[in-house]
Amino acid sequence: MNTNTKSVSKVNAFFNKLKKYNSHNIIIYSNQENSLKDAILSDARLNKISKIDGELITVKPNIKVANFPYTGGIKHFEGSVSKDDDPIIMQIKENGGIIVGSTNMDEAAFGGDTSTGFYGRCINPNNKNLSVGGSSGGSAAAIASGLVRFSIGTDTMGSIRIPASYCGIVGFKPSSSMTDNDDLILLSDTYDTIGFHSNNTFNISNLYKIINSSIYNCGYKPINKIKCLVPNQVFNNDTNKDVIEGFKEALLKIEKNGVNIEYNDMNFWEPNFHRKLLLKIVENEGAKNLKELLEDEASYISEHLRNNLLFGKSIDNKKIKNFKLELQKLKSLTQKAFQDFDFILMPTTPQNSFQIKDKTPTNQANFTSLANIADLPALSLPFCHNKENNHSIQIIASNQNDSFLLKTSSFFEKFLQ
Repeated sequence: MNTNTKSVSKVNAFFNKLKKYNSHNIIIYSNQENSLKDAILSDARLNKISKIDGELITVKPNIKVANFPYTGGIKHFEGSVSKDDDPIIMQIKENGGIIVGSTNMDEAAFGGDTSTGFYGRCINPNNKNLSVGGSSGGSAAAIASGLVRFSIGTDTMGSIRIPASYCGIVGFKPSSSMTDNDDLILLSDTYDTIGFHSNNTFNISNLYKIINSSIYNCGYKPINKIKCLVPNQVFNNDTNKDVIEGFKEALLKIEKNGVNIEYNDMNFWEPNFHRKLLLKIVENEGAKNLKELLEDEASYISEHLRNNLLFGKSIDNKKIKNFKLELQKLKSLTQKAFQDFDFILMPTTPQNSFQIKDKTPTNQANFTSLANIADLPALSLPFCHNKENNHSIQIIASNQNDSFLLKTSSFFEKFLQ
């Protein structure tokens, strides 16, 4: 008889700990009875199905999970429940993963501090005065709080990596072709990408391998053969001094371990300008994807979201076409950089987590949006973590080189801990 009750213990510990964080608005839905049923099944197996068998996972509610909220953080969809699972969720369940909760998010995934959804502001478990970022702030907070070791969100302009940076955890946005967004409550059909949070790269690798095993056929290089590009733009006046100082310290540690780093102007990339173009395209696509809510004056969407979608709708097709051509040019030139370099390194954000009493910085996606525009896998890795000051570095690889990024990031993680 198998007496292992490890997963049952994890579920019980999750719900006990959740009481401590009830006021943090991290988890907006959970079901202890069903989670325990899944845990009992996992513990009864003599041989584990996979490395995530019996592991607890939380999911952002713009992703389908059967019998879980499927609201996208939009009040108009309050009470909406998914009848089935997203393909990624199906794979997770088939491999023994236990979905224990839905996480807080910004309304329609359009926000930067996880305070615009109808669930209330998500509180940073490291410091209640600091933002968790957005729009996948609940996903990041679920990891930072220690409630779970695996969480799934979405990334459009940095919505996985920014919260990861602010919460002192690991956030990974894959190449878009590695997952699909067909079943999401979409903001941007071009750029919405399912991504992952955890407390280390090892966990993310294990989860991602379940979802797309083909990535492990990708390349590998010895650490002393790796060449990294650091764009000089990250050192300009829009980047906070403490971020620059922390980033330089991280680069020194990386270089001391044999990695080759070269500084380059990347003069084809203007972080603030290209981020604004991406935002306009996202607003334009959001107006189309949320058309019914936008055209219904009685729909329950915030004035902030409605105004941004109306602006997106007002942009004429010729301008959108020109914006897309400009971003396509940036995408092409950025991908060419990988002919000479293995990775691009930069801070995840121009500032560390900001005070919730302050206005959300408009430039916080300046560095993350490059990976979305150029469709590159990108990972935010913490290297200094305390309640007052989270520092992180963003590591970007070439398109579909997700495995190489995850493997190398695990080396960098050792250097930077």
